[in-house]
Amino acid sequence: MAEITVRALDSALAMEEVQKKLGDDALIISTKRVDGKIEITATDDDIVLHKNKDEPLVLGDLYRQDQFSSLLDKKMKQADAGQDLKVSDEFYSILKNKLITVTEEISNVKSLIENFDFNEPSEIGTLDKLRFIGFRKSTLQKFPELSEKTDLSIAVRKLAKSFVNGKCTHFDTSDIFIICGSKSSGKTTFVKKFAKLQADLNEDRVYHTISNQNKRKLFSAVKGLVVSNDQGQDTKRQCLVVDINDNDIDPDILIAEINKEKSDAKVSVVHTIPVGKSFEFLKKQHKFSTIPNYYIAFTKLDICDLSVPEISAVVELPSKCMFFSGIEKAEDGAYFAKLDQIEAYLLKKIREDVG
Repeated sequence: MAEITVRALDSALAMEEVQKKLGDDALIISTKRVDGKIEITATDDDIVLHKNKDEPLVLGDLYRQDQFSSLLDKKMKQADAGQDLKVSDEFYSILKNKLITVTEEISNVKSLIENFDFNEPSEIGTLDKLRFIGFRKSTLQKFPELSEKTDLSIAVRKLAKSFVNGKCTHFDTSDIFIICGSKSSGKTTFVKKFAKLQADLNEDRVYHTISNQNKRKLFSAVKGLVVSNDQGQDTKRQCLVVDINDNDIDPDILIAEINKEKSDAKVSVVHTIPVGKSFEFLKKQHKFSTIPNYYIAFTKLDICDLSVPEISAVVELPSKCMFFSGIEKAEDGAYFAKLDQIEAYLLKKIREDVG
């Protein structure tokens, strides 16, 4: 009879060590984390002789399945409130969005099962395929011309057209570009990428980047800006790229202030959003429906793929996707969203997930 204590990097390795020394009938007395490792105390003594023989061997509260959901919810709230300093806010944000996405996908599958007639064998229709990969019913209802018998490629192209902004005269002739987004959205990196991309595409223009935090410098630049209508053919067109945080000022307020200084300047707004957001998160972005000439840029595509629920949400919004950004390199990796690219992605998704 013996009692041993082993430590390992994880519980699986620790259990292997216990089994090697005591066999498959070993009794686990305690499990805890010590100095970053898992420590297990076990014995091959008969259960009835153990000092805790009258107490059932159960998992601690933190490890019980019925406690996990409340524990995770508590941790999420702590992260949102900035109380949990051990793990970064970004980690909890990514985890939370992933859980929301998984919940949405399970809900979509459940809806398909509930509405499926198992007594009448039939081929999966176009709308069922689109719902299966993540499109919301509310999204598909915006296209009454689509049915289960609609050619899949035609349906996918309609959805892709409603997601991608496409060529826009106002954007192409804008004098000022306001780039907004949350602190962790990859906005500041995108500003550099955007200015480089625009300069490469438009050799007759010069793009000056400026932060909203320096109001005096910003409005001095706006006031001195020679807008497109006033510039001569031999003069390079001057454009401003303004970097602002969502928490500092609303874009519509900044646009109003700019119009006071330069009423004839054309202004476009690009909102940076990191991929991995839920359908509900995107639909709640009220700015999309209140600001004219407003475009979306999905960022951090090097970390996570754009999801179908995200595409579904943008299809329902008045503002559309203009840019993608994903490479960490400061001045590369921003590009225009293309119709064919989204169409190919959706068709591939259907082939892989539905068949």
